[in-house]
Amino acid sequence: MRISIETNNLFSAILAGPPGTGKTSVLNLIKKYTDYEIVQLNAAFTSVEDIKKWEKYAYNMKGIKNILLFIDEIHRFNKKQQDVFLPGVETGIYTLYGTTTESPQHVLNPALLSRCRVLRFKKLSEKDLRIILEKAISYVGMEVTENVKDMIIRSSNGDARFLINTYEILSNIAKTIGKNLIDEEIFKMYTADELTKYTDTEHYNLASAFIKSIRGSDPDAALYYMARMINGGEDPRFIARRLVILASEDIGLADPFALVLATATMQAVESVGLPECILNLSECVIYLSLAPKSNSSYEAINKAQQIAQKTMNLNVPKHLLNIEGSGYKYPHSYGGFVKQSYLPKEIKERFYYPKNIAKESKIAEIYRKLWPERFNDI
Repeated sequence: MRISIETNNLFSAILAGPPGTGKTSVLNLIKKYTDYEIVQLNAAFTSVEDIKKWEKYAYNMKGIKNILLFIDEIHRFNKKQQDVFLPGVETGIYTLYGTTTESPQHVLNPALLSRCRVLRFKKLSEKDLRIILEKAISYVGMEVTENVKDMIIRSSNGDARFLINTYEILSNIAKTIGKNLIDEEIFKMYTADELTKYTDTEHYNLASAFIKSIRGSDPDAALYYMARMINGGEDPRFIARRLVILASEDIGLADPFALVLATATMQAVESVGLPECILNLSECVIYLSLAPKSNSSYEAINKAQQIAQKTMNLNVPKHLLNIEGSGYKYPHSYGGFVKQSYLPKEIKERFYYPKNIAKESKIAEIYRKLWPERFNDI
């Protein structure tokens, strides 16, 4: 990458890594060492039509000047929308730099990835952050106690941008109250809540609260936690996948339509993208929150897996094999159902216990009618 910048010969690349690790700062080096005209856009506020307009401009400038199309948060374009970059990158009309905090293999389509180098940026070490903080102190002039320096560095979690912003705010607080040193008293004024950022811990905590709120049938709480995730920069596709899982795990056969809606929502999120897909997510979250709940299918497969793990060597009953004359009774020859054994004779356990909840109660009636002997223990 350094050689490409110093020789004025950039290649299309995806800059992937956590926030505040220097992905966007690379632009300063490109401006200093190359003659590229830089078109900087953020995918959160840019449409496909905007990209097409810039592509047309780059086409008209081909041979006259080099164009770098720099897209912050490129993962906010869904995989279908990302196709808009393929013609420009393929023909060399412009060079593409896309930044993302997500895994490129998960959020970018294979065609685009095959045309770009993936350059990975790592979280900055505490040593690196300390150097940056010392430079900020020398530039601003507001001194910091060693203890508070350590606090600022730890709270930054490898993010230089967060570190600098925190220092600037603390400096302003100190000036406001007439101090020329940032000490622990000032740091405490800037409360822990204000120092909160969307870290990995926050990601898991909010996701857990989100799912538990839907499971607990509270749409307001679920919408609140989802809003915090979205505002924190969470990928809406992650939220959509969680809804699909919950639809089967916590609602299941009490309302089979829940899975249909959740799957449709996941497809809508992929097709529409932010910000409009928030409407799709909101509709689904409200529906799932207020849907009847049953985890019977979740419990059933767990029990089945436990028994299967212990009985992997049991033979399938002979009449279920594709052997002529094995004794298998074809249900359709008997009106759609005929009583016969399907499990190995050694398996006596029962896995599915339907619940008398909403639509599952009707499924339970059918099950009881077909296999009444399995309900003797209820």
